[in-house]
Amino acid sequence: MGLHIESPDRITQEEEANIGVENQPRATTSIALDRSQNLKTRNWWICIFVCSGLVVTGRVLSTLLLNFYFIQTGRDTCDDPKQFKGTWLQSFVQNAAFPSIAFIFLLWRSSFSTHRETQSSSSFFGKLFILYLSLGFLSAAYSQLYAIGRTHCVFFFWIFTTQLIFTSIFTAIINKHKFNRWIILSIVLSGVATGITSSDDAYYPCESEGWKMSYGAWCAFFGTVAFSLSLCIMQLGFQKVIPNTESRVSTVMLMQTNASMIATLICLVGLFISSEYKDIKEDFETFKKGKPLYVLSLIGLSLAWHVMSLGLVGLVCLASSIFSNVVNFSATPLANIFVVLAFRFMDDDIEWFKGGALLAGILGFASYVYSLYKATTKQEIASQTELVRV
Repeated sequence: MGLHIESPDRITQEEEANIGVENQPRATTSIALDRSQNLKTRNWWICIFVCSGLVVTGRVLSTLLLNFYFIQTGRDTCDDPKQFKGTWLQSFVQNAAFPSIAFIFLLWRSSFSTHRETQSSSSFFGKLFILYLSLGFLSAAYSQLYAIGRTHCVFFFWIFTTQLIFTSIFTAIINKHKFNRWIILSIVLSGVATGITSSDDAYYPCESEGWKMSYGAWCAFFGTVAFSLSLCIMQLGFQKVIPNTESRVSTVMLMQTNASMIATLICLVGLFISSEYKDIKEDFETFKKGKPLYVLSLIGLSLAWHVMSLGLVGLVCLASSIFSNVVNFSATPLANIFVVLAFRFMDDDIEWFKGGALLAGILGFASYVYSLYKATTKQEIASQTELVRV
């Protein structure tokens, strides 16, 4: 009866100290890994919003400058014989600013990137060459097809909206992408945002050109297929070909530079074979705002397209081809609002459509971001559970 039995929950100070010493390395490691994971997640979110900002900025500027180019060259007039010309020039300009990305890439790599030589086998470089070559051909294809569709078909933007559908199909097949209700909602909302604000361009093709409209519609259709396929191949390249040890910033810029360089060469060949290069002098001479602004508008247009493309490739690398397309489509209402403000299209009297489209675009973007937030939170919880088990 006088025997004192110590509770198993109580330990002496010496035992507590010993246990603390034994658990200290494990606790320190756990905290360090947790901080590292939080830092990676925070940097990932920063990159997501930076790339989204690049897409929106490039989309707005390219839309404004393209409308400015159409108006100043007279291509906004239905009876102008030049309205169906210049498609190869548009394709060339869309890809020609790759030296600027190459310069930024070299500057970044020399200053920040910790490049390691990995997978230097010939098979790796062969896969990388095929990846860049296929992306270059697809980029040249959809640039030209979109240029024809835009100048020949009045239903171009309605056909353009199907790009979301094709991207969803291709990414489900090629990238094995899984969909949830938030992703589906974002696709629907961003598609609606583009569809109801599709008629605000300064250039509007003539409805009387029957065969040209049919030709433009088919070109726009195949352009959407080519663009959707290029995004999914990019994602596959980031997943299967390019090693994870490489800097993501470097790989994004390198992919954009190489694909655009190949596309530029193809468009340059097309420009000379089609003899469209002869029309450049006429546009240069007859540009309403003068020759210097003609050159500056083309340079600015090329740079704006590359800013948008760099953001799109970055989003494919960080998230998915679907999210890249959703951000692109969500920015369309904002771009069209700026077009109306810049060029004062007083005949546009359905202003509530623009507000509704802008709201749909914001909600579409927010829906996909929420899906990404849920996925990253779930991943963090799984990582912490794994650390506790270890």
